[in-house]
Amino acid sequence: MTKNEKIVLDATEYARSFLNIDDELWVLINDINHFESINHSALYDKDNFLIRYNKEWLKTANNENIIKTAFHEIFHVLQHACIVESKLGIYHNIFTKEELIQMEKEFMDENYSTKAGVYENLLIEQQAEAFAIALYEIYIKKKGVL
Repeated sequence: MTKNEKIVLDATEYARSFLNIDDELWVLINDINHFESINHSALYDKDNFLIRYNKEWLKTANNENIIKTAFHEIFHVLQHACIVESKLGIYHNIFTKEELIQMEKEFMDENYSTKAGVYENLLIEQQAEAFAIALYEIYIKKKGVL
C-alpha cells in the first residue's frame, strides 16, 4: 500500500467515525477504468454502498486534497443514508425535508452531472464540499499539519 493510499483510507476512517457511518461501508482503491479520467479523484457508488478512490489520481495528489476528498465522499454516504432512512420515516434533523427531496433527485443518475457549471451547483456537492473543508480544519488541529 502506498503512502497516499494509506492517507485516503485513514481519512475515510476518521470521517466515518466522526459521522458514525456504519462499518459495512466498503472502500476500494480502483484502477482508472472506473473513472472518467485521471483527474476524477473518487466516487460514492450509492447502488453498492461503497466509495471508490482512483488509484492513478492518488499517485500524484497532495495530502490536503486526498483528505478533503475522503471527507467529501463520506458526506455523500451520510446524505444517501439520510435519504433512505427518511423513506422509512426516520429523520435525524441533519437535513430539512426539502433538502432530502432535492438531494434524492440530485443523486438520481439522470440528474447528476460532473460537468463544470452543473456539478458545483448541486446541493449534494455544495454540502459535501463545505463539510470536507470544515472537517479538514478540525482534523488538522487534532492531527497536526501533514
